[in-house]
Amino acid sequence: MLARPFSIACLLFIFAAACSDPGSAGSTEANAEKVFINGRIYTADEENSFVSAIAVAGDEIVGVGGDAEMRARAAEGAEIVDLQGRLVLPGLHDAHIHPISAMPVEVCSLENAPTTLADIAAYASDCTSRPGMTEGEWRVVIGWNFAAGNQPGDEYQTIREALDAISTDEPVILRGSDGHHYAVNSVALSRAVNAEGETVGLTKETLATDFAELAPYVGVDETGKPNGRLTEAYALEAIGAGSLLESGLAKSRENPELLMEVTLPRGITSFLDAAADPATLDIYDALLADDEFHARAHLALYFDPGAYADETGDVNYDALLAEAQAIRAKYQDDPLIEADFLKLFADGVMEGDPLSDPPTLPNAAYSDVYLQPIYEWDEETQWVRVTGYVDTESDLCGQTRASIEAGNMPEAAAFKAEHGYHPMQCMRESGVLQHPEDMIIDYVRKGDEAGFTWHIHAIGDRAIKVSLDAIEAARDANGGDNKHILTHLQLVRPEDHERFAANDVYASFTFAWASRDSQYDATVIPFMDRVDGPDGMYNPDGYYYSNAYPAASLQEAGAIVIAGSDAPVDTKDPRPFVNIEAAVSRAIFGLPPLNEAEAISIYDAVDAYTINAAKALKQDRIAGSLETGKKADFIILDRDIFGLAESGEAADISETKVLETWFAGEKVYSSTE
Repeated sequence: MLARPFSIACLLFIFAAACSDPGSAGSTEANAEKVFINGRIYTADEENSFVSAIAVAGDEIVGVGGDAEMRARAAEGAEIVDLQGRLVLPGLHDAHIHPISAMPVEVCSLENAPTTLADIAAYASDCTSRPGMTEGEWRVVIGWNFAAGNQPGDEYQTIREALDAISTDEPVILRGSDGHHYAVNSVALSRAVNAEGETVGLTKETLATDFAELAPYVGVDETGKPNGRLTEAYALEAIGAGSLLESGLAKSRENPELLMEVTLPRGITSFLDAAADPATLDIYDALLADDEFHARAHLALYFDPGAYADETGDVNYDALLAEAQAIRAKYQDDPLIEADFLKLFADGVMEGDPLSDPPTLPNAAYSDVYLQPIYEWDEETQWVRVTGYVDTESDLCGQTRASIEAGNMPEAAAFKAEHGYHPMQCMRESGVLQHPEDMIIDYVRKGDEAGFTWHIHAIGDRAIKVSLDAIEAARDANGGDNKHILTHLQLVRPEDHERFAANDVYASFTFAWASRDSQYDATVIPFMDRVDGPDGMYNPDGYYYSNAYPAASLQEAGAIVIAGSDAPVDTKDPRPFVNIEAAVSRAIFGLPPLNEAEAISIYDAVDAYTINAAKALKQDRIAGSLETGKKADFIILDRDIFGLAESGEAADISETKVLETWFAGEKVYSSTE
């Protein structure tokens, strides 16, 4: 009587096994061509599971589990790879990178090193004089650290003077390491063309007339004359330097394979090209044609809506979106590239320039009025320090503002001698949006309606609010389930935290910037928080300190946090493990942390680079975690970053090296080959 029920149970078990997914971990089908054993493999699944082995057939994962279990999956003649206890992660997803700009071609570069004005002049003069190092008429140097160094000396007081020493006949330009700051010489400034097509130059006079709209983006000296510093590309267009946003592009086209040198040695197998220039897509096409593109890429196509506006400000969105849709259609059947994102710059940057007189204010869109710090040079530290603040609400400043606005600028030297600061420091500014607010809202709504996903650069808290307003309006108008990305998020109002989750907005951070750097911080924090007192710039109650890069707070409010390097900003190296270290410690390079309360766990930091970023890039069905049925994209590391974080040794995470990168089941990078 017992035999029959037992036999039925066995038959049911055999039938269920035969009908199960042949790629499931429990299946005994021996179809794996490669089996990786004896590892510590982080799957990034919903349980944050670790396994010791993974089985691969073709470009897919056919099993994950224990060593014996996966060995049983090996087909005859399969390759068995002993991981020797190494940590394995899913291939990293860089959710904000400019890979073409980061290609290692030969250009003149200051490598983001803090450099004095004299040394900048010497290097740029020598390098740009070499054969093949000019861009047409222009002498171009990239990798300029705009926020540190640049110390004046006996020879040069401004960056303009330093660049004038290179050439008084040819235009010279420094490209800041962040893609938002530039410096030029007098020849370049003299080339500015006004709206009537007249070459009038950028001068003290034309900044008040022809180029009044550019004034927030042009640094000046104490006399009001441009000091050579420019912020954002608008000023570059005026001087005819817009084509120099991609220096070395001809060399990149000649060597498209260098694009893979940006990503694969860092374990990056998927990425978002965060501002893809339609004119540079031939580099991707060359790699695709040669079967040498080893990544899953989404392109965030950049179009300036202002360039499609008529004299009244009305934007021809149909023409703009037709161009974007044509590029999207071009790649719609490609398994590796999708052109389904659009890029928008909501505002600029939060760095001011304390070396200018008056100090140039940040231009990021801020919810309050920027403070006017008084800086003085400190010989001991060879950097600036804040000695006080201008009372912009005083009667004196009220009268001075009225005089300036009426076109009667007080004589700067006499005013400063009497009051201790430049008269322009009586002005009250809150930064600017890159486009009128209604244009931002319209563009986001129309792009969403056309089925594009938005990747929006938003740094100041007002720009973040407006961007969230625009996404919210798009969802109300169009419905749908499109999930957009806000990136940078340098300063976020607490009242906006919950709006990320409410509107399905991914929060994208470059975590390496969520750390202390005293020279850089002196260009930012004093414009928002008074830095006097025992805590100096790092007052835990300060508005900036409390709300800068609030990763943990946004996560706690329900937002999905993702990571991106923004390379080549700051450095051409995407340095994912420097970013992961900063995410878990809010510190890098041995410095104290910046607002430790906003640190996230090592699991959350790795997920920001893997499964969470895969969701944001709409790849989580096939990538982002090591699970059966997904693509075999994974990396092997030289150390266990989870163990480092959990044992209090997070400072060593940044030293992590990628030993091997596997993409679609094939080894595409090895540190030993």
